[in-house]
Amino acid sequence: MTGPYARLHTRITGGPPGTGVPLGSLPLPARLTPMFEGVSAEMPLLRAGALVWPAMNEVPEHRYGRVVAAQLADLAIRRHLWLSYGSEYAGPSGLVVSRHPDAPEPTVPEEALLLDVVLGRAQSVRLAGRTDGRSWDRLTELIHRRMKADGLAWNRWDRHRTRRLLLRMRRWMRAYAAQDLPWEADPRLHLAGYPYAVLFNIENGPGSWPTPPDDDVYLPSLLPLACTMAINGLPPPGERG
Repeated sequence: MTGPYARLHTRITGGPPGTGVPLGSLPLPARLTPMFEGVSAEMPLLRAGALVWPAMNEVPEHRYGRVVAAQLADLAIRRHLWLSYGSEYAGPSGLVVSRHPDAPEPTVPEEALLLDVVLGRAQSVRLAGRTDGRSWDRLTELIHRRMKADGLAWNRWDRHRTRRLLLRMRRWMRAYAAQDLPWEADPRLHLAGYPYAVLFNIENGPGSWPTPPDDDVYLPSLLPLACTMAINGLPPPGERG
């Protein structure tokens, strides 16, 4: 059996569908570790977000912002960029994205285009001010082209099974987060899972996924809202007509 779902299943369990390690019988950390590693090796957060879009616990106009926020969190963890507050605005309007001075060259097309949409040629930008709708449309078009090239746009069976696998990961993440463990309990697992926690809207509030210390990587809780403001072209609160 070949195809994107079979590849992902093999990455996670060590075998094609119907074989491999039965993850459901393992402790939650042992289930989640291969899932994070397998999904991140197979697809960027932007593509994973497009797959789970119909099942996202967000109003439709906020979903793209959360998907982008998850990918930006992942890029921040991988030292492509920094996140901070530093403009004249408060709250999500003031969130700043800065290019990391030692950033590696992005090799995934969706990630490269996202960095171009957000930063362009600048070293630092106010994220909520990146309101060029055509640029965000170009990113959407690229995500769908890449899904089509991977077989996930036209193969309904593969798309459905891959989405189910991602939603199973969400369910296990919620169960793990409900234990309210400190960051120090498993920093490697918690860091690997944090971008998916953003994607699945379990990074804030009661029963949330452990957040990395700010000294390690700053991942502000208002990142999804700042992304939503940029994508939907929303001005800062004091400038709205």
